[in-house]
Amino acid sequence: MASSIGDPSKVKYRIQSTTSGTKKFKKTKEGASVEDKKDETKDDEGSITDDIRNADFYHGLIPKTDAEALLKKEGDFVLRKTEHNTGVIVLCISVRVDAEKVKHFVINTDAAKNYFIDVAHKETTVSNLINFYKTTKNPLSAASGAKLRKAVERPPWAINHDAIFIMKKLGQGAFGEVYLAEYVSEKGREKVAVKTMKGEASRDARNKFLKEARMMRKYDHKNVVRILGVAVHEHPLMIAMECCEGGAMSSYLKKNGKTMPMKEKNRFVAEAAEGLSYLEKQQCIHRDIAARNCLLSGKNNTVKISDFGMSDDKAILHDDTLEKVPVKWLAPETLQDRIYSLKSDVWAFGVLVWEIYSNGAEPYPGLSRLQTRAKIVLTDYRMKMPDDTPAEITKIVTQSWDKVPDKRPAISAVLPDLKKLADK
Repeated sequence: MASSIGDPSKVKYRIQSTTSGTKKFKKTKEGASVEDKKDETKDDEGSITDDIRNADFYHGLIPKTDAEALLKKEGDFVLRKTEHNTGVIVLCISVRVDAEKVKHFVINTDAAKNYFIDVAHKETTVSNLINFYKTTKNPLSAASGAKLRKAVERPPWAINHDAIFIMKKLGQGAFGEVYLAEYVSEKGREKVAVKTMKGEASRDARNKFLKEARMMRKYDHKNVVRILGVAVHEHPLMIAMECCEGGAMSSYLKKNGKTMPMKEKNRFVAEAAEGLSYLEKQQCIHRDIAARNCLLSGKNNTVKISDFGMSDDKAILHDDTLEKVPVKWLAPETLQDRIYSLKSDVWAFGVLVWEIYSNGAEPYPGLSRLQTRAKIVLTDYRMKMPDDTPAEITKIVTQSWDKVPDKRPAISAVLPDLKKLADK
């Protein structure tokens, strides 16, 4: 892992994650016992020393789900950060006890700054503590019988903060700011988009942020935004993704839609469908398919599906909250019963197609969220496609907006026709 790479002289500024500074990027104390942390939750400078920060088995602030997935055999272990109580970040060792169980042990410190898991044995450094248990084969606790055998190294997707150099702010995301940055790796330098997580975010928000990264790591397709890595050692947490310099499709349509050739619009539809067909096969319910979440990349403005913040890989998802959900892209069963599925994504794809041929206009023009919901649910209202929309497209959208989810076609089923139209 790189520790001092990149050229700060070539960038406007860099997020300083290893020094104290503004409140925005100030770090959180860990490694101390919970009792010592009442007034110190904003300063962890003394606990994460370089020998730990640079250790291959230190995974930073990854959630329990990610840690447990890495531990395959009995005795496999990682060192990570976790939130022990609200606002209290601590160091912890996660170790696989057997095929069914993984145990998580908080590392405490006493007044003399000695580290311990069990008060019966203390060491002056975390490294020494880990080495003691690894070499003596003593269990971390008598009750668990958990023993440290093999340290699991950070996976390739875990990148260091100092490999990322911020260039400029692009906008605001659901969890924090989004930046254009330069990522420096063994392969060289490349421009990336970086999503950040606010340091003061709750555990729930942090887990959702890292779940998005976990979902993205599964996917590899030319029409899906590619993730390059996740930086979780310091605050702010970062997700580095391929840079799509064409920006959001919604903005492009508003600016260029009226002068776009029909062939280009047809291509946008086909490429979005290719990405969504791939996600469909991966059993990914995206839940937020819209022109604003399609990015354009490269000289030809290749369409890339992005923003997996609401995504899930369950067959059917029930979510009672609609507060922040974009109502105008939701299927009737979602509006009524809060049910999401691959078929509700098909409905949203139909709305995305309407956006493309409407030059980026907002769906259900002139209607509020409440009015839109009422018209869809109570009167079975459907938008009219713009007059110049190809007949083949109108037919597919009409099928996608069937009131009965099972009657909507799979996106993979309509993809061949969409690609044929785009190739004309």
